Amino acid sequence: MPKTEERQQQLAELRAEFASGLVVRIEKMIEDANSLLQQSDVKASLQELFRQVHSLSGSAGSFGFNKLGAQSRQLELVLKGFCSKPGNPSDKEIVFVKMGLQNLYNVIAEGADEGHSLDSTPQQVISGNDSRRYIYVVEDDLVSGKEICLQLEHFGYQTRLFFNSTDAMRALESETPDALVIDIFLPEGSLGGTDMADRIRLSLKKPVPVLFVSSRKDWESRLAAVRAGGVAYLDKPIDMSNLVENLDKLIRPTRQEPFRVLVVDDALDLAKYYQLVLQNAGMFAEVLTEPERILDELERVRPELILLDINFPEISGLEVAQVLRQHPIYFSLPIIFLSTETERELQLSTLQLGDIFLEKPVQDRHLVNSVESKISRSRVLNKLMYHDGLTGLLNHVILKRRLGAELDRSIRQNSPMSFVMLDLDLFKQVNDRYGHTAGDRVLKALANLMKARLRKSDHAGRYGGEEFAIVMPDTQPGKALKIMDELRKRFEQLSFRVGETSYHCSFSAGIASSEFTHNDKQLIETADAALYKAKEQGRNRVVLHTSN
Repeated sequence: MPKTEERQQQLAELRAEFASGLVVRIEKMIEDANSLLQQSDVKASLQELFRQVHSLSGSAGSFGFNKLGAQSRQLELVLKGFCSKPGNPSDKEIVFVKMGLQNLYNVIAEGADEGHSLDSTPQQVISGNDSRRYIYVVEDDLVSGKEICLQLEHFGYQTRLFFNSTDAMRALESETPDALVIDIFLPEGSLGGTDMADRIRLSLKKPVPVLFVSSRKDWESRLAAVRAGGVAYLDKPIDMSNLVENLDKLIRPTRQEPFRVLVVDDALDLAKYYQLVLQNAGMFAEVLTEPERILDELERVRPELILLDINFPEISGLEVAQVLRQHPIYFSLPIIFLSTETERELQLSTLQLGDIFLEKPVQDRHLVNSVESKISRSRVLNKLMYHDGLTGLLNHVILKRRLGAELDRSIRQNSPMSFVMLDLDLFKQVNDRYGHTAGDRVLKALANLMKARLRKSDHAGRYGGEEFAIVMPDTQPGKALKIMDELRKRFEQLSFRVGETSYHCSFSAGIASSEFTHNDKQLIETADAALYKAKEQGRNRVVLHTSN
């Protein structure tokens, strides 16, 4: 069964489970109301009854019981008034509560409202775990074709090489790549590549981006490329960093990481409902019913947004939010408050700590849209605030914050962490000889290689100029050395080009481990010292700091 259908079935099962438990749930409330005045702490028991009704009014509408939700909401407001008054409720007030609970019991018999449906529509979100990025290269020159494939594979692309359009078109009948790199001049003719692109547009239902490469610089070939739907035209000899940048812009935006959400609500059935609605929309969602455990869960789940109820048995959602806002890491983490509260002042007060207030019951599509818009905006702002403009890696300040946070986690969990300082070799010569534009291409190429080859758990940043740094959580120094040496070997094989001149670059790196120090400044200094050892030993190498 497809995942979408499976989640829809889970939502239906959750709704049925909610409906089947309503009778027992309200009978328990009636029983509590009957024994209310016999309790040792009447006020506390009344508060607990209020919490149960509050939970029901918040969840009933989501599961299709809108009438029940409206009735329980009215009773909730009555109980709230009784709880706020000094002293215990009177016999008359207790009778009023019992009548309200009996009305809820009667409404259950009517069942869910007609026409209710689960309105969450699956969104086409492609998981970041799918790193396929499959490219067809159509090039009749064997050496040139193999060089293009080799260079692309360094950046994590899978490639398949064809020497003519006939073989490539035959392969397209059974599989569709993410993009095609086609030489305009093929054995089929001087514009064989553009003719092939025209046939592809007619034969494939879904368009595939086409990038043309050619040694031809005439107007006719460039115009033919545009008319054939080409998204780029690269002159030969090819500047591979330029080709990779074009492919990354075309392909990587569609490989969006699923939005990550933490649902914090003590009503487990409703929290699971929200979780399934968000999962059905292509998001990653986890549930937490104990708000006092939120700091541990934030560290484990690393959500991009929190859905937070306001009312909990012994704490309020506003207090939870205050705790988070006093934590530097979570100061700007988006929070959406969910509650049945209708008081305008309370709703407005939540906006001082959160981003949106949604009144329960909230429609599935409204919930999904609110979460999507907040996380999308947060991602854009984070990229602008936290990332280097040229390379797209973390900037210096944010990288040092990540280092401090990961080092703290390493100490608490007694897990190893490695830190890498990396510097381009003889980079000034590149700028002096080929110009700063060429130097920028080298910097971006190294950044792109890091994005493609480092693990998702690693944090890479531009430390300054031609210097970079990488935080590698849960990584033994020996493992870090292996990863960085593989990255070094791939980088030195990249080919850069200015006009007819091609050149290669290299980098040196130093690695320090949390096994030797628990101080972030000392860790940076140690890695920096190892880096300069690598420079002294001849450059283009990785040196691991040891205690000796």
